[in-house]
Amino acid sequence: MLQFQECIDRLSAWAMTRNLEVCKGNFDAYFHDLRHVVYNRHLQNKNNQIYSLLHECGHAIAFNDKRSYRSRFPVLYKQRFTPGSVNKRTNRYKMEVVMEEHDAWVRGHRLATKLGLDIDSDKYYAYAARQVKTYMHPQAEV
Repeated sequence: MLQFQECIDRLSAWAMTRNLEVCKGNFDAYFHDLRHVVYNRHLQNKNNQIYSLLHECGHAIAFNDKRSYRSRFPVLYKQRFTPGSVNKRTNRYKMEVVMEEHDAWVRGHRLATKLGLDIDSDKYYAYAARQVKTYMHPQAEV
């Protein structure tokens, strides 16, 4: 199994080939306009730092193909890539957010495989499930 820094180095090298920069931060995010992939260096578990970075890289991969992104997530596409606003209270918007988050986790896992990062898939998807759950609201309108 690769050590933490080796994983970061491989992901940073992959990012550079796509004109992206991997950055340490106090949060996890992908900033499309800046081409920055940020991972939370303050997470206690180093594996979770890698998992979060993979997830944010998954967002970068998805955003890179705007035509595909638009067909899969039309409401989010409108919000992210066109002027104007969308109603974030609709069930469709909420559903697309959850779907997009799941998609980024799946893409991150595929990237880990492609780069030879020997991650524990069960732990990866357990962490992913906890993170995706934060986007679900039990009081959502039906």
